[in-house]
Amino acid sequence: MNRIARTSFWTIIFGLILLISVGSVSAQKKSLGPVAALWEDTALNPHDFTNAYYWTNGIVGRSIIGRRTGSDGLSIFGNSSNPTHRNIRVIATIPAYDQNGSVLFWYPLGELDSLGFTPDKNGIEAREMAMLFPIYVFPDSKVQNFRTFADTRQAALMDNTWSMVVGQDINPLGFRELIFVNFTERAFTEEGSEMMNYMAKKNGTGVDDTPIINSLDDLRMMMKYGLVETGTLKGFPTYAIAPTINDPTNGVIAPDAYLWFATKDGTPLPTENMFAWQFGCLQKTGNWCKE
Repeated sequence: MNRIARTSFWTIIFGLILLISVGSVSAQKKSLGPVAALWEDTALNPHDFTNAYYWTNGIVGRSIIGRRTGSDGLSIFGNSSNPTHRNIRVIATIPAYDQNGSVLFWYPLGELDSLGFTPDKNGIEAREMAMLFPIYVFPDSKVQNFRTFADTRQAALMDNTWSMVVGQDINPLGFRELIFVNFTERAFTEEGSEMMNYMAKKNGTGVDDTPIINSLDDLRMMMKYGLVETGTLKGFPTYAIAPTINDPTNGVIAPDAYLWFATKDGTPLPTENMFAWQFGCLQKTGNWCKE
């Protein structure tokens, strides 16, 4: 069953509770609050979190798959005066589209299976939060040994609709259900060519020359015509810890940070070059590029 069309009863109930009682939830879950940005050291840059902080927020830190280590090429050792941080600073920055196709930047902290959530109310809430904020990943069909975020045909698509509805960031640790998007056989038939060509003309093409899908509306349209299917992948984790950098200005993008995203022969995709452009401005000037 397509994930975008499947919303569990309890997920809907959880979302309604957020809408009705977001104030009380915020008060009770202070540990989920955004990390302060004005520290004297590298605390304004992305860091991994402590096991205690993860546990308070429903995650078993030692069960995080591919957690940042400081020597994994995606992170380094770096002091932070923020008590919720480990001294592991994340230097890999990944771009994404939000639900409407706007530019986002986020950082990878690892992935989770069902054992990654604490066996209590916090763990249940963390899992439900992840289901409200899916991240759609687009595997490159030409890569045999696919890795979740390393071998994609385009930037991921993040659904932050619930934060927009509530009016504040209710998922600062970036708990997200991993949903993989693949083209069906019909996409490569004469019957599917018209919509495939339309989407390619509108959004450009990815690493494998298939159309880029950069919004939920595009995804729904492609699903309506039976050109893509969504779901989990056997042997891959089901959830990710992928915090969005809500305000990447004023030094949040460190001088040694780098952009990790889909390229073709080492060159950004023409219609995704804006990720590299904006990242460069944020890193060099501390501000978004001016049009």
